[in-house]
Amino acid sequence: MFLIRDFDEARHLTGVRACLIELQDFERSLDPRMPSGVEIVDDYIPKMLKRCVECNGIVLVAESNGKVAGFATTLIKVRSEELEDANIEYGLISDLIVSSQFRKRGLGKVLLQAAESYAECNGVRWLRVSVLAENHVADNLYDSMGFKKLFVEREKELAEP
Repeated sequence: MFLIRDFDEARHLTGVRACLIELQDFERSLDPRMPSGVEIVDDYIPKMLKRCVECNGIVLVAESNGKVAGFATTLIKVRSEELEDANIEYGLISDLIVSSQFRKRGLGKVLLQAAESYAECNGVRWLRVSVLAENHVADNLYDSMGFKKLFVEREKELAEP
């Protein structure tokens, strides 16, 4: 059983921090150029919380027996800086993390539904989420929840200079 709560720094910071480190280290295993979780977590969390203030966002934390099992950060007033996007405003799920010990229980879907509900209640028309191409589990979750591919960015490694 999971409880979804608003982020409370005193109650959730340690668990959110652990989730972020775990995700960053997993993503680093997919792309070794990325820094480790420990290298970025202390800068990332204040930036994440600042973006919530700037974009009318929220961090929703999933708890299981008082322990942080995962979280989702949802921003509802994001402006595209790309000219071809016509300066649209959209919502963004900037973080969706489930701790490895709580995976395969449907928690990613529960968090995604909570993030969508928050965005919908706040008038968001378009909700975006990004995923590393090699993170097939997350990509499949987003597909199953109705997210369509919007941009596909490709990269090719060239010879070292």
